[in-house]
Amino acid sequence: MCGIAVIFGKEAGSQENFLQQMLQVMAGRGEVTETFSHAQVVAGTRRLKIVDRDQARQPLFNQARDKFIVFNGEIFNFLEIRTKLEAKYQFQTHSDTETILHAFTEYGEGCLDLFEGQFAFVIVDLQQQSIFSARDRLGITPLYYVDTPELLYLASEIKALTPLNQKIQVLQPGHFRYSTQAPQSYFQPRFSTYPDSWETFIPRLRSTVSQAVQKRVATDLPIGIIYSGGLDSSIVLSQAIKFHPQVTAFTIGSEQSEDLAISQRFCQEKGIKQVVIPLRKNDFRLQDIQAAIRIAELTEYGDIINAVISKELYKEIHRSGIKIILGGDGSDELFGGYDMYALNTSPAELERLFIYKLMNLHRTELQRVDRCSLAFSVETRVPFLDHALVQLALSIPRDWKVKNGVEKWCLRQAFQAELPEYIIKRKKNPLSHSSGLHEWVRLYKITFAGYYKAEKYDLHDSLKKDFSIVLGEQNYQVDRAIAAMVNSQDYSKFNLLGEFIKASVRKILS
Repeated sequence: MCGIAVIFGKEAGSQENFLQQMLQVMAGRGEVTETFSHAQVVAGTRRLKIVDRDQARQPLFNQARDKFIVFNGEIFNFLEIRTKLEAKYQFQTHSDTETILHAFTEYGEGCLDLFEGQFAFVIVDLQQQSIFSARDRLGITPLYYVDTPELLYLASEIKALTPLNQKIQVLQPGHFRYSTQAPQSYFQPRFSTYPDSWETFIPRLRSTVSQAVQKRVATDLPIGIIYSGGLDSSIVLSQAIKFHPQVTAFTIGSEQSEDLAISQRFCQEKGIKQVVIPLRKNDFRLQDIQAAIRIAELTEYGDIINAVISKELYKEIHRSGIKIILGGDGSDELFGGYDMYALNTSPAELERLFIYKLMNLHRTELQRVDRCSLAFSVETRVPFLDHALVQLALSIPRDWKVKNGVEKWCLRQAFQAELPEYIIKRKKNPLSHSSGLHEWVRLYKITFAGYYKAEKYDLHDSLKKDFSIVLGEQNYQVDRAIAAMVNSQDYSKFNLLGEFIKASVRKILS
């Protein structure tokens, strides 16, 4: 993956210095800086070398050199698409980047339906003086933009655009955009009905998950797994070791945490290499909070708390020489991993809750993962958000996901023969809680707003209450909570002071 930056318009040629500034603040997203300058466009990448590491330089041009692409992400089925294009197009590299460029030339925006992966890209047509930008279905990979009367600016991170002091927009998941026209949707998740029985579903679920992991470990580079000892990461780890010879599990937590004890037990039983990142309650300082806010650009408090911990995790992964990591993100949204999915509400309202959580991953959990990993030149892949798996999850009834109060019931049944009972029966616990670090970071919530505004991230969006809190405030009325999030306010100073006092007491007593 990469950090990409583009400035497009009549005066773009004079913006080379600003382009360099944009790429510099995203330096962690790659290993090399590659740029192109033209009177009407300047573009560049901070490229992390993963696929066709020597030849896939960006911006990448077609043979006629009248079109080029800058690309951030991975297309896992690019070889299949390339095979269909090779009779008509002459390929200069073995990269997924070039496949996207030719697929767009051949199919236009229709190419987006062909791609299996995580991506954001910009294609510039120098002859037509036009620009096309697009983002993957669920927004795993980010893309932001600023429109001014003279120029269009695009970048992988908000911080690259804040010096403009203009409103920063996000290209929403499953959308594309031609030049400065209104973005258009090419994907919206829709519920369907599974056409067969529970007995046929379980093996299909198991094989779909396994195939999703297999696609994401198809590399000659060593692989890491974010491993908490929970159900989701255990599934990913157990499948990854089937398909790749060099897999390392990475676990972070306090010495007495659940995550460390369970993950170490499983890795020892399976003979899996594990790197443990132990943290103590005094390891976090105000500068760590400030750095996490600057890196992650997040708008909800719970995500920021998790980012403080994730930052330390990815720092160690980078030190270990790992470029590609897999995580269990997205499973909770798809398979009922939150208490709110057990609400006694109508099926239609519950479906809207599922869709809201799924389509807001791009600005919550996925954004945390993207920023915290790529700040240290590590690419995170998320097999649970494979398109086939998402479609399968949207086809099954709620009681296959949550049964008798047990969340992710179907996943537990699908992998009970491959995972030990102590993992199959382990309940969901958020990262900051299961790692034993939540109270230590929560102590500093009172400082979040000041650091957030200092970074000028409110040019994009305001810092706001967590959705779970807003849902409670709205008496667990899903539609009201979703509507309230549009203009959600920050926590009051009184509330944050109370949090500070509670966390301080608990830290002293711990």
